[in-house]
Amino acid sequence: MTFGIVRLYRASDPQKAVDVTNNHLDKHNRKNAYIGKSMTMPNVFLLGTRYESLSQKEEEDKENRDANLVGNLGGGEFLNISLVKPVNSTNEGKALNSNKYLSIFGGENSDVRKTVEMAERINSLDGKSLLDNGISTVQLVGLTGVPANRTFIWHAIETQEIAEKVLVDGVAPFHSEEGLKVIQETMPLWKTKNRGFFQTMRNTG
Repeated sequence: MTFGIVRLYRASDPQKAVDVTNNHLDKHNRKNAYIGKSMTMPNVFLLGTRYESLSQKEEEDKENRDANLVGNLGGGEFLNISLVKPVNSTNEGKALNSNKYLSIFGGENSDVRKTVEMAERINSLDGKSLLDNGISTVQLVGLTGVPANRTFIWHAIETQEIAEKVLVDGVAPFHSEEGLKVIQETMPLWKTKNRGFFQTMRNTG
């Protein structure tokens, strides 16, 4: 049973928040946490944590409370917290192990199941070619939140050169014509379309 929690956090003291969090994660030998800094709002961080069981989450939550982790971040607020399920990964469990940047697209969706099916088809067509260019793909499906019917596509990018291309042109240049046709069929299913771009501050693994 694999699930995750994705948090958006706006820090009053960004450097302190990163340093305190990284030190805490290192102390407890956590390999399941990712930190990305927003490219447009450098005081906003994406904090992603992968869990293999509820007992693991409860144990880590206790460690966080005992260390007063949130209280030691230097002030700030959580902008959003969502429980998610990872699906359709082209690099199972390793997508965030070595990426330097993370591009995220998604939002509220009118037919999550169909979107998952179409994303699986896109990966079967183009997943390998994206990996060959240093782009790992994983889809996240919302399990909680308002609204709950949300899904996001994460592209974990290995190099700055490829990140610059994705930032300006998106991932379309790395897809086949057939893959792009499926993407165009999928786009109307998103009722809201959001995009974020993050620089990696901590990798998983």
